[in-house]
Amino acid sequence: MENTISLHRKVKTKKLQRNFLVRNMGLIASYTFLIVMAVVIIYPILLTIMSALNVSNSLYSTSFFPQNFSFTENFTHLFNKTAYLSWYSNTFLLSIVTMVLSTVIVVISGFVYSRYRYKSRKSALMSLLLIQIVPSGSGLIALYAMASSIGIYSSDNATLYTYIYMTLIYTALGTTMNTLLMKGYYDSIPRDLDESAKIDGATQLQIFTEILLPLVKPMIVVIAIFCFLGPIGDIIMPKFLISSMSSDAKTLAVGLMGLINDIKDSNYNVFAAGAVLAAIPPVLVFYKFQNYIVGGLTSGGVKG
Repeated sequence: MENTISLHRKVKTKKLQRNFLVRNMGLIASYTFLIVMAVVIIYPILLTIMSALNVSNSLYSTSFFPQNFSFTENFTHLFNKTAYLSWYSNTFLLSIVTMVLSTVIVVISGFVYSRYRYKSRKSALMSLLLIQIVPSGSGLIALYAMASSIGIYSSDNATLYTYIYMTLIYTALGTTMNTLLMKGYYDSIPRDLDESAKIDGATQLQIFTEILLPLVKPMIVVIAIFCFLGPIGDIIMPKFLISSMSSDAKTLAVGLMGLINDIKDSNYNVFAAGAVLAAIPPVLVFYKFQNYIVGGLTSGGVKG
């Protein structure tokens, strides 16, 4: 009798375990995927940090923690023997100006596309979609030819004019898809608010500044972050347009790439130290505005 009861309990326990696995299969798969992705993302970051603290001039080591360990040597070399501060200031000044210009244009153009109806509206929206199809790198030769034809490289202030030129290019690139995102967010706001404000005597400018702008703040933050990060991670266009200029005129990506371009004179650990410092502002921005990013991306569906 006792054996029968014990056997029955074992069968019942196995059924409960099987049912638990079946019911929670999706949850288990989700957590497994998240753990794998966390390892895939975190391991390269830790490897870069360990390389930045390694003074053996090698990205790889026999152990995860480097034997030749120093908190300051690679960073000191970076600031004293390279133009890292110039690269840093050039890049973030370019990013900030691009962010401001692009965000202002996108906020206004998204409002116009969403709230106004005119003949060429659909054609303009279709043009924005078609522009996205064309790879941005396909126009580098044309952009270089334009810069050369208007005398940017032959002027006395070639560096300044080149950065102004790149700012205009990044601003234009940041207003296509972002305009569609902003229009979709405006479309998610009921037009009844506009009509009610008009009945109360509000002008179109007051509706835009006092009613709609506070409501679209999450998407404004998202677009500003996108426009800010674009120039920081781009290497193709700056390398194409400023490769012949002095070291102080380079951007962060181009300058760091120069540290490992020459196999005989490369310094991988200094490169890693520069990469760690370059990642700090974007990480702080994402951490500070993460709630806005999630809210903006989940609520800003593109509507027709």
